[in-house]
Amino acid sequence: MLTRFGFTDYENKVYETLHHAGKPMTGYALAKDSGVPRGKIYEVLHRLVDKGILLESMSGNKSEYQAVDIEIVINALTQNFYQNVAQLRDTYREDRPEVDDRVWMLKEDRSMLLTMEEWVKKASSSIRLSLWADEFEALRPFLEQKEAEGVHVEVLSLGSVRTSLQALTTFPVPERERHSLERWRLMIVDEARILLAIFHGGEMKGVMTASPQFVQFFLDFFYHDVALTVITNKYYDDVLVHDEQIRNLLIKLRY
Repeated sequence: MLTRFGFTDYENKVYETLHHAGKPMTGYALAKDSGVPRGKIYEVLHRLVDKGILLESMSGNKSEYQAVDIEIVINALTQNFYQNVAQLRDTYREDRPEVDDRVWMLKEDRSMLLTMEEWVKKASSSIRLSLWADEFEALRPFLEQKEAEGVHVEVLSLGSVRTSLQALTTFPVPERERHSLERWRLMIVDEARILLAIFHGGEMKGVMTASPQFVQFFLDFFYHDVALTVITNKYYDDVLVHDEQIRNLLIKLRY
């Protein structure tokens, strides 16, 4: 298991042997029981002592070794991990320039969602978001926090959601069209950058850019969708229930 945390196979074998033995052992005995070559055993033992997961005791001219309790090892590895993460964050914080006006392709779905979450957290003036209701929940607490901090937040949701957000527009999906509509996501942050993703070919594919032309276009597109949704909701029975021609046209325009 220790190999998953950057230890070598020999180091892992030595620690496991000592841990399971539950008593101090000499280097000779460890080489025999662990399978680590005798020519390598003391080099491995010294590294493990330096890393703080083995204890060494001198008895006469003979050294014995004992495994540090696994809970202590786990705590040390955990602290070391978070320290390394903090150093990594500090090293690269603000070193990269803002996204330029090129269009960047996005293909990995989880990465897209994490990017959207990070954009919300860093937003300073405004957030406009359009997406399906079942994906809204993951972003909801961050959006509500930003609104509480004074950031202007507007959300257009396909399907009902529960939130304290003031500017929420919900599009009620007709049941018969629910499975035919393709998923999409649109996020505009600080009127400075956009992320757009559409489900196509069995996977989410997206783009992000800070190009002013794209930002303005999709800002207008967002309000086009909001206006269309408000009108649709107001005349829901006439448009979506009784008028199939308008409903079909609306679905094509809207999605």
